[in-house]
Amino acid sequence: MTSAPAGPPPPPGPLPEGQSRDRVLAEVTRALQVVPSGTTVLVALSGGPDSTALAYLTAESRPDLDLVLGHVRHGLRDDREDVRVVEDHARFLAARLETTEVVVRTAGEGLEAAARAHRYAALRRQARAVGAAFVLLGHTAEDQAETVLMRLARGTGVPGLGGMAVNRGGLLRPMLRLRRSDVRRFVVHEGLATVEDPMNRDPTLTRSVARHEVLPVLARLGPDPVAALARLADVARDDADKLDLDAREVLSRIVRRYGPVWLLRRDDLDELHPAIANRVVRDVVSHARGTDDPPSSAQVARVLALEPGAAADLPAVSATAGGGWLAIGPQDLVEAPDIPLTVPGRTSWAPGRVDVVAVDEASTRAGGAQLALDLGERWVPPAVDVAPGLVPPGGRDALGQVVLGEVHVADLVVRARRPGDRIRTGGGTRKLQDVLVDAGVPRLIRDLVPIVAQGDRVLWVPGIAADASAVAAGRRSPRLLLHLAG
Repeated sequence: MTSAPAGPPPPPGPLPEGQSRDRVLAEVTRALQVVPSGTTVLVALSGGPDSTALAYLTAESRPDLDLVLGHVRHGLRDDREDVRVVEDHARFLAARLETTEVVVRTAGEGLEAAARAHRYAALRRQARAVGAAFVLLGHTAEDQAETVLMRLARGTGVPGLGGMAVNRGGLLRPMLRLRRSDVRRFVVHEGLATVEDPMNRDPTLTRSVARHEVLPVLARLGPDPVAALARLADVARDDADKLDLDAREVLSRIVRRYGPVWLLRRDDLDELHPAIANRVVRDVVSHARGTDDPPSSAQVARVLALEPGAAADLPAVSATAGGGWLAIGPQDLVEAPDIPLTVPGRTSWAPGRVDVVAVDEASTRAGGAQLALDLGERWVPPAVDVAPGLVPPGGRDALGQVVLGEVHVADLVVRARRPGDRIRTGGGTRKLQDVLVDAGVPRLIRDLVPIVAQGDRVLWVPGIAADASAVAAGRRSPRLLLHLAG
C-alpha cells in the first residue's frame, strides 16, 4: 500500500461514540495516510488497552509499514507483567521490540511530567536507533480533553489550548479523534491481553483528577465535555498555527544574531500586536535554549516587561534589556583564551562567531598585480566591505575595520574584555565598560566582542572604538589593516 493524499482536514472535534470496528479501522487508516509506504514506524506500547489497540490497528491497516514496538520501563512499580504482555504482542505481530529502562528524576515539575519527559526522550532514542520516521502514540479524544483541562488549570494561552496535535515533530497520534470506549471495545472484541497502570487511578495525580473528577462535573453543564474540549483544541491549534506562521515571518525580518545571542530591537517589538510579539519572544527563547521546549507564557511576559538595564534568568537562558535592545542567549557562553593575531591572515573568534582579518603591505603586494619592489611609495590599504551583522549591536559599520600605524605584530592578540580595560579615545582615556554602555552594546554580548590588544593596551574594539593614537599613526603611515569577516 502507498500513502494516499491526505485530502481535506476533518471537521473540528472527535468522532461520536459508538463507532463500529470498520469505522475505527478506517479512522486509523486515514490518519496514517501521511506515512509513505515502506516506512519504519515505532509504536509506543505500554501494554495498556489504548497502545495495544494502536499496535494491532496499525498492523492491520498498514501492512506495508515496517512495524517496531517501543516499550519504556519507568521503574516506578513492579512492571514484569507489562513486559510479558508486550513481548507476547510482539511475537504475535512478528514485530521487533525495543525496550528501554529509565530512571525518573523530578526537577520540580512533578512525577507525571517527569515520567512523560523521560518516556518521550526514550521513545525518540528508540526511533533513531531503528530508523523510524514516526513515533505512533495511542492517545484518544479523552486524553486530549484531559490535556486541555490540565493546561487550563495552569493558566495556558492559545497554544496550550491546542492540546496535542495529530501529527507534529515526528509524533503521530492516529487515534486522537476516536473515543476511548470505542478503542477499548476493539481490544475486548479482539480478545487482546492488556495491563492497567494503577497510576491511572491515583487520586493525587492531576490527570486522574481531570479524568475522574472534573470531566464528570463538566458533564452536568453540557452533554459531552470531551467533544467540546477536543473541538476547542482543534480550533485553538489552527489559530495558534496561523499566528505562529505570522510570527516566524516577522522574526525573520527583525531578529539579529551576534554569536549565540539573539537580539530584538525594542522599537520593533513595541510595534507588533501582542499576540505576535509574545510568539516572537517565545521562539527566540526556544532557539537560544536549543530545545523544542517553549517557555511558559509567564516567562515570556517577564522578558517582555524588562526595563532598560534589567535582566532575567530563565531555565538555560538569560535575557537583558538595554541600549534599545532585548538580548536573549544561553547562560553558559563560550569562553576563549587569548589568541595570537595571525598577520597576515584570519584569526577566528569563537565566542562571537566572527573572524578578525589582518592585511599588511607585504601580503597585498605579493598577492596583487604589483611587483614586490620597494619604490618608496606610500602603501594604500585595500578597500573592504564589512558584511552586515558582523559589527555588534550598538556599534557602527564604519568601525568594522581599522588601519593602524607601526605596531609590533608579534605582541597582538585577540581576546575578550578584562576588568579594568581602558581605551584611548579622542576625548581621553576611558574605561572600556563605559564605552560599551554608552554605545548601547547589550550586556549579554559585551564579553563576546573580540578585542585586539597589545599587552594591556586595547587597540581596537570592532564596531565600537579604536585607540586614537594608533589610528592617527595609521593615517600618517599605514602599516596594518584589520577588518571583520564572517
